[in-house]
Amino acid sequence: MNARPLLETRALPLVLEAERDASVRRLTYWLQTHLQSVDEWAHAAGVILIRGFEIASAEDFRAVCVAVRPELRNYIGGDSPRRSVTDQVYTSTEYPAYLEVLLHNELFYAGWSPSRVFLGCLVPAGAGGDTPVDDGREIYARLHSDVRDRFEARGVTYLQHLWDADGEPVTGKSWQQTFESTDRTTVEAYLRDAGMDHAWTELGLRTAATHPAVLTHSVTGQRCWHNQADQWHRGIASLKDSVTGPTNSTAIAYTAGTETLRHHVTYGDGTEIDVADLLQVHEISGSVLLAVFYSVQRRIFKNDPG
Repeated sequence: MNARPLLETRALPLVLEAERDASVRRLTYWLQTHLQSVDEWAHAAGVILIRGFEIASAEDFRAVCVAVRPELRNYIGGDSPRRSVTDQVYTSTEYPAYLEVLLHNELFYAGWSPSRVFLGCLVPAGAGGDTPVDDGREIYARLHSDVRDRFEARGVTYLQHLWDADGEPVTGKSWQQTFESTDRTTVEAYLRDAGMDHAWTELGLRTAATHPAVLTHSVTGQRCWHNQADQWHRGIASLKDSVTGPTNSTAIAYTAGTETLRHHVTYGDGTEIDVADLLQVHEISGSVLLAVFYSVQRRIFKNDPG
């Protein structure tokens, strides 16, 4: 197996490529027998890009994932529209092609967040379909200290109001789809274990989850930007809808109120987050992404096979 950085100036991502036998069987065996190295690379680089192997189905993809993390989890608590294609493997977010999925830390609003996220592409997407990745450590380092300090000191509270599948259909996922259960007792047990406040309403289920906005990396000790505040904030949603049009006419306001659906985020102490702070997060994230993009383009224009 050949392991090398994709870019000369950045650790992210690290590329693993097949040197001879490109079978899934060989890849899974290699991952299982080199798991310590794989984990060390993931901690240092943040992203590992695996290339050149014959991963031809969702089942093949799952086998690779299990080789790295034997205990996979379902997408319980997630708010993105996804379909299960095999056990614990889902499609990517099924939004219209013209909508952008912003950078985010997976599922942190749901009361848990995976230690590893696996992404696979069985069919080339053609135009669009890119999956941007970024380094939370670099975003944290580049943010203005006053913005960073506000989030770090207060944390964030994710608010959502999910509709009931037994009621009038609404754009977005129902609470039954979100928690993959139609049993209220089962859902309540999940919410308690996740430390999420909740209340049943005439429209469905309202939840609130408070989490840190910044984490300390458990291995490297580095501080990492780790939240989805900009994706959940109603002010950002309003800016998006001014361009694309509203995605849910039933959601009267962009807030998780008693009589309205959708979601919102505040600081952990309940105070509102200034949209200007979130726009700076976008700006910093975008500048990091552009640096990666231009580096990749330079390699392509040089006809570099990497």
